[in-house]
Amino acid sequence: MQKFTVEKLSGAIGGVVHDLDLALLDDDDFNRLCDAFWQYQVLVFKRQALPIDQHIEFGKRFGGLHTHPSSAGVDGHPEVLLLRNRGKSKTITEVWHSDVSCEEQPPSISILQCIEPPPYGGDTLFASQYGALGELSDGLKAMIEPLRAVHANFGMEATHPVLRTHPETGRKALYVNKGFTKYFEGMSVEESRPLLNYLVEQGSKPDLTMRHSWEAGDIVMWDNRCVMHYAVHDYGDMPREMHRVTIAGERPI
Repeated sequence: MQKFTVEKLSGAIGGVVHDLDLALLDDDDFNRLCDAFWQYQVLVFKRQALPIDQHIEFGKRFGGLHTHPSSAGVDGHPEVLLLRNRGKSKTITEVWHSDVSCEEQPPSISILQCIEPPPYGGDTLFASQYGALGELSDGLKAMIEPLRAVHANFGMEATHPVLRTHPETGRKALYVNKGFTKYFEGMSVEESRPLLNYLVEQGSKPDLTMRHSWEAGDIVMWDNRCVMHYAVHDYGDMPREMHRVTIAGERPI
């Protein structure tokens, strides 16, 4: 068993794990790591540099793996999403989102490893949706409690509750995002837009966020069921390559 510690990174979300080698993780380490993950929602592991097979095996400890519906995987490993950015073009990652929430069973956990960071910029921001819900008034919480929202992209569409209950912690989190959520069930896009925009804005307030600056070998894992993220593309034509292993999820309730 490794005697690792977790250092809190912000008031609302995130922790950096010290003195843990993910390649040597035993069952006791894994159970303690899960407890920390449910608490911090985002965990950072500095300079791990896991080979692709070990990255996959680490992901499998959390459940079956998810294959992205439209983006390519690493050669020979379709379950490892290749994120290689060259040139400035706005993508889905440049808005606040939860990964592939347009699926009936969206991914639960994302585990992203930095292969090649840009020489500057390229940070990723994360926002706690537990915190977002907690800052809403009781009246607004009561109003949105029964609402469901339509999420769509990649030729897929799914309807999910606006307030999602986490299967491990039992806590409720706000579950709408700019990247995929289109409108509320029973309302038009125009009717939905003011409230939807307000909820996404509330969900990305600075006091609910943390920001990670990447180095080669860094791994960050986050819980899509209670976290939104935003990849900042501020590095022009500089290269940036990441590999993501994503865990298949359950139907939101």
